[in-house]
Amino acid sequence: MPLTAASKRRAIKVALLGLVGLTIATYALSVETQMHEPGYEAACDIGAGFSCTAVFSSEYAHPLSHWGLVKQGDALDIGLAVAGMALYSAYFVAACLWRLNLVPYRQPLFLAVATAGACFSCYLLYVLKFILGDFCIVCTGFHCVNFSMFAVALFEFFDSGTSGKGGKRA
Repeated sequence: MPLTAASKRRAIKVALLGLVGLTIATYALSVETQMHEPGYEAACDIGAGFSCTAVFSSEYAHPLSHWGLVKQGDALDIGLAVAGMALYSAYFVAACLWRLNLVPYRQPLFLAVATAGACFSCYLLYVLKFILGDFCIVCTGFHCVNFSMFAVALFEFFDSGTSGKGGKRA
């Protein structure tokens, strides 16, 4: 089944959001790798209560070890930046394949991944606000991308049966 014009536009949005997310995740990884160096001050540390390095150095920055699923320091104990790089790269690749109409079960798979990302963002927002009592501009960027991706996924999923002419279901 050929892609609708709206679906092609959404594929472009997913690719762009994936690139934005990948850029943010790359910066986050840069901060994570340099934050323990003497004299390093991250650009995202903008004052008391607004510190991305405080967030990235918390136990919550490595959720798999924090939840007890892997041991701290294990090869699978990846940080949020590395997880973000993997997720946003996957979104970008999927969007490129999507435009070629090569992704089977595209709408439900995209919706499932985007829903998981939005739910994880809600969890992390809770951690930031109520547990760490901090604000992280980098994390806010991640959440904006995740919620935007969720919105695109909802539109794509519910529009999947649209003929492209007046919004009538086929």
